[in-house]
Order: sequence, then structure tokens, then C-alpha cells
Amino acid sequence: MRQAFDAWKRAVTRGASTRAIAEKLDSNGPRIKRHLEESDPPVADTVIELARAYGVNPVEGLIAAGLITRSDVDHAATKDALAEVPMLQLLEEAVERERRAVRRRTPEGEQAADGEERRSRRFRRKVGEGTAE
Repeated sequence: MRQAFDAWKRAVTRGASTRAIAEKLDSNGPRIKRHLEESDPPVADTVIELARAYGVNPVEGLIAAGLITRSDVDHAATKDALAEVPMLQLLEEAVERERRAVRRRTPEGEQAADGEERRSRRFRRKVGEGTAE
């Protein structure tokens, strides 16, 4: 993990020295050395500070440092994206997915799908009227 972070830091800073990085961060060399070179993992706040000072996304630095995983980021992004989707659209998507699953499971898929379609229409109508249970 240390190698990944060191490579990220080198790429972001274009190989700048600890002193040059400290100046860019308006800090001092010993602090930068402690936080980014000696600490394992590196100090998250300083990784973020470094990324912002060099105009790059801090998330990549945090991943390279092993402080978060790409899965953590993906989960948070998905959750945020879903929060923006209207509830009715989510429900319609869930109904459509269930309808497809029923068709795949049922030998006489057409008959099951017709019944499912009727139930789905009734449910959507109730949701639209605000009477769904």
C-alpha cells in the first residue's frame, strides 16, 4: 500500500521535494515528512490538503494511501445517486424487475406476466392516489 501512495504522491507533485510540498501547503517540512512519508498509513487530512493544493481529487489519494477503498467510494456514490431518484421511479423500476423475474421463473410466462401486469397497474394507480399500503 505504501508504494501505491508514494507513486500517487510523486505523480501528483511531479516529484517535488518535501520542502517544495511543504511550501505549497503553507506548512513545514518536518510536518509533511511525518504525515506523508513516515506515518503508515499517511494522515488523511494531509493527503486531502495535498490533493487540493495540487488540484486533484483527494479520493484517489485516500484510496492510494489505503485509508478508504474504491468499494467505499462506489457505495457512497450509489447511495447519493439513489437519493436523487424520485420514489415513484424507484418503485416502477422495482416492479419492472420483479415482472422480468416472474417471466423467467414461470413456464407459462405470458399468463403470469399478464396477472403481474394487472397487479402492477393497480399498485401504481394506488401509489399515484396515495392509497397504497
